[in-house]
Amino acid sequence: MSHQIKLPIQEIGRTPELLFSLAVVSLALSVGTIGYMVVEGWNAFDSFYMTVITLATIGYGETNPLSTAGRVFTIFLIFLGVGVGSVVLGTIGRVIIETQLGHLLNRRVKMQNRIEALTEHTIFCGFSRLGRVAAEELRKSGNNVVVIEQEERRAEEAIATGFLVIRGDATTDEVLMQAGVTRAARLVSLLPRDSDNLYVILTGREMNPGMYIVSRAEDDVGEKRLKRAGVDRLVSTYRLAARKLADGIMRPYVTDFFEIAGSGDEGWKVEEIKIPDISKVCGQNLKDLSLRQRANVSIAAIISTTGDLELNPAGDTVLRGGATLIAIGWSKDIDALEKFILGA
Repeated sequence: MSHQIKLPIQEIGRTPELLFSLAVVSLALSVGTIGYMVVEGWNAFDSFYMTVITLATIGYGETNPLSTAGRVFTIFLIFLGVGVGSVVLGTIGRVIIETQLGHLLNRRVKMQNRIEALTEHTIFCGFSRLGRVAAEELRKSGNNVVVIEQEERRAEEAIATGFLVIRGDATTDEVLMQAGVTRAARLVSLLPRDSDNLYVILTGREMNPGMYIVSRAEDDVGEKRLKRAGVDRLVSTYRLAARKLADGIMRPYVTDFFEIAGSGDEGWKVEEIKIPDISKVCGQNLKDLSLRQRANVSIAAIISTTGDLELNPAGDTVLRGGATLIAIGWSKDIDALEKFILGA
């Protein structure tokens, strides 16, 4: 059971301290003005002017010639001004620092409260260029994303982009718990080192056995270790980049097709829909369901619960709970099919 964090954050105004500083300055000006009026017999304006230039240490010439008593009083007023300046500057500096800390703490508390309210979200460990693009694509599809990033610059970039961010080391249990790992549906570990990704996968799997975990690997050795650790999907960035480059040369239209299908930017897409065990389509075949006529969507493939892929399934193919449909169609039609299958 999660609990929201509610800390008593003081408002930033600090009115009493600022009023105290203003009172100290006013008192010093009053003492100086009255002092010159009494000691030198000057009028109120000349006395006030002399007090201001003395306390401000501007260094202008004397308003009127000073007597010995006036010079002694001026020395006293200079020391008084130094003391007042120290008090005022110290107070203002403290208020500025506490203001910034207050804003930062308020932001962190509000963000943590929002994270505490999430369920079935996706956690991204690392906000590199690859992680940023992947997180943005996932957010476009309506998924809640929480980013864990240790580097301050990248963490601020993630916040500026609108993501919920935990600044810390993703390899620590405390940070993963702050990100809601026990309530998350997916964990994506894109840390630079395979050893760090390995630790995140092991820890995440222990905290949430049913979570879907995706990670990256730098080499073949890393791939083997991460697979043994229990990663569900492993991505080799260099191998994918090389394959995409080759496809772009040999099969450019196929490459464009899947890029558009993956993003849905043109209004149509390829989507996967997992059939719940309680769905009304369970036990029925494709012909009887008439999904093409019902939702104007083509079923390109069916992946069984054992991972077997059936391309272009026949009309007598019976749908089972836990199987995944690969559907092609317009976004609105895909959404309609998803609601029909999920019973939403």
